[in-house]
Amino acid sequence: MKNTVIFTGSYSEASKDGIHAMIMLDKAPYSRGLRGFSGIQNPSFLKFSAKHKMLYAVSEVATGTIQAYAVESVGGSNTPGLSPAGSPQPAGNGPCHISIDEQSRYLIVSNYGGGSLAVFPLDNTGIPRPAIQRLIFSGNGPNPSRQEAPHAHSAIFSPDGKQVLAADLGTDRIYVYEYEPGHANRPLSPAKQPFALTVPGGGPRHMAFSADGKLLFVVLELTGQIQTFRYQNGALTPLQTVSAAPASYKGDNFSGADIHLSPDGKFLYTSLRGDVHHITIFHISGNELKLAGHQDLNGRKEPRNFCLSPDGAFLYCGLQKSGVIAIFKRNAETGLLTDTNIAIEVPSPVCLEPMQ
Repeated sequence: MKNTVIFTGSYSEASKDGIHAMIMLDKAPYSRGLRGFSGIQNPSFLKFSAKHKMLYAVSEVATGTIQAYAVESVGGSNTPGLSPAGSPQPAGNGPCHISIDEQSRYLIVSNYGGGSLAVFPLDNTGIPRPAIQRLIFSGNGPNPSRQEAPHAHSAIFSPDGKQVLAADLGTDRIYVYEYEPGHANRPLSPAKQPFALTVPGGGPRHMAFSADGKLLFVVLELTGQIQTFRYQNGALTPLQTVSAAPASYKGDNFSGADIHLSPDGKFLYTSLRGDVHHITIFHISGNELKLAGHQDLNGRKEPRNFCLSPDGAFLYCGLQKSGVIAIFKRNAETGLLTDTNIAIEVPSPVCLEPMQ
């Protein structure tokens, strides 16, 4: 095990510290060196590029932007610093997610409010240049209060780097695009199967691939379910849909938020909000998800985003409404979590991004 640097994003005014950095230790007291950075409004999603040692942040507002930050003192014993690199680039209405290809050539921003993707080329230092492609979704879904229009919530690269998959909460679609970085003005184009449908009214939010790249797991925000697709030859086939809520819960006021695979590829984790504030753990058995357990958050609320340490020994959960990051030890054999009872106070943590 080794110490891990984690950056957190939040909803905040530009005059306040909206981005924080800290060193997460592999033993008690589990963290040190909390350091805040201001200057950007609502940095609600962050993405780190190891190639360029750059941190990217969206400003989730109606006229949203993407901003790059050079990460200083990487690998030192002190908490890294951040300094703005380049100018903010217009992204769209309500940018909420960032994805970067493995070679750090292009950066893709998902715009929730605008229902669109914006594709930015990165220069040789990692600074985003103006967007060269914008993909605007259309349509709606059966939930009139949340699916009145498209709402792009995330986009990820396929394991082989040849496609991009985009989750549209507003239309219950996973769009599939061919990724061709050699096409300087149009790196994304519709795949042979241009989209796959999720559960009606489910509202796909975030996604994760299995370790072998043959399965796609999608957390459905509006129904609190996980839907599994087979991913083969660039096409998606639905396989399984399971609820992440405990069997004892009989209400309907809960929603899915984040989803991550354990580094060993054996377990899948997802967070739930609403009346149900916890993390659900699934064991991956072949093509099937089997419930392994639920981790209660002991009264702390709104686990919007979380991450695992690179070695899989810890899970760090940002609790937006409680204003803390909770730290859990992870059992590699069972996948289950144990609360360390450590809570790091960070205002409105909504994104956790490990530097790895």
